[in-house]
Amino acid sequence: MTKEEYTFLYEKYASGNCTDEERRRFEAYSDDFSLDDTEWDTDTLGNENELADKMYARLYDDTHSKSFRGISLLYKLSAAAVLFVVLSSGLYLYLNNSSDPVPAQQQLSKKADVGPGGKKAILNLQNGTKMVLDQSTNGVVSIQGNIVITGSMSGKVLYDSYSLADNNSNVKDYNSINIPRGGEYELRLPDGTRVWLNSESSLKFPAVFSGRDRKVELTGEAYFEVAKNALVPFKVYANGTEIEVLGTEFNVNAYRKGRVTTSLLGGSVKLKVGGQESLLKPGQEAVSLASGRIMVNETNVKDAIAWKNGYFIYQDDNIYQIMADAARWYDVDVEYRGDLRGKGFYGNVARYDNISELLKNIELTGSIKFKIEGRRVIVMSK
Repeated sequence: MTKEEYTFLYEKYASGNCTDEERRRFEAYSDDFSLDDTEWDTDTLGNENELADKMYARLYDDTHSKSFRGISLLYKLSAAAVLFVVLSSGLYLYLNNSSDPVPAQQQLSKKADVGPGGKKAILNLQNGTKMVLDQSTNGVVSIQGNIVITGSMSGKVLYDSYSLADNNSNVKDYNSINIPRGGEYELRLPDGTRVWLNSESSLKFPAVFSGRDRKVELTGEAYFEVAKNALVPFKVYANGTEIEVLGTEFNVNAYRKGRVTTSLLGGSVKLKVGGQESLLKPGQEAVSLASGRIMVNETNVKDAIAWKNGYFIYQDDNIYQIMADAARWYDVDVEYRGDLRGKGFYGNVARYDNISELLKNIELTGSIKFKIEGRRVIVMSK
């Protein structure tokens, strides 16, 4: 097991979010985990054993009131191993809360940094009107027939109807919401369905749902909590895949052309692509390809909605996947130098931190370094 994989499993184990397979794998692993390739700098960090005791004490104080089954294992690690687990997993940043300095080679320049994204979107109405939405948007922003569109300072836009039975809105009126790079937004559709949209995503939807189904079109990524209506199924179209539901919670990632990843948290969904169909159960994730192939796997679907809950979570992801997410959320350009293939990374980093926090955690693996120049991030192999 690699250091990065151990760190990722340790955090999931400690928080109780492991799957059964991950728990068995972690508990079967030897307790004598060590970082043989980690050099301890006594001049900079002090006595290794003393620092391990301090970090353990701080970790214990912060977690003793929780179910933290893995704490005894942490104490058995060397200080270098504790430091790696703590810093790279985001469990507890001991060095950031003490007077002990962090080695200079593990720090990005504080002057060169990029802040996180925020609540922003552009709402496009059928009549061509474009409305910029952000955290300052509050109150009614438009009226379409009997549909009242309201913005909220918490980053939501709500579609409400006075009376669906007497609705005078044109059923052919389609609106869309576009989320730029560095943005996210929540939308409540006319039927009560809630949609959270990630950066560089868009959703096309009718001002009024009518007919035998409720259809929307997605590009990018979104999490749906669909309002139940057994008589009128909800359908999401993305990259050639049709996702049909009656009332459920699921995430759809359609950033990559010709590929859609659907993760089901509750209820059931039916996927259709290229004449093929597949029914998903909670805890399953499906990858559907434009060629008509559908691949279904059991997974920890909570990882798929980490972005909605304010985190980046990676499990053996390559640097190109990680930086694609970072580029969208932080609205930066990424330049790659050298051969960066064949490296998998594990970690959990707060999405609302500056980009330097994400990059510093990756640098701690010792295989990659970064340089920030304005809104450009240069990725280099060490």
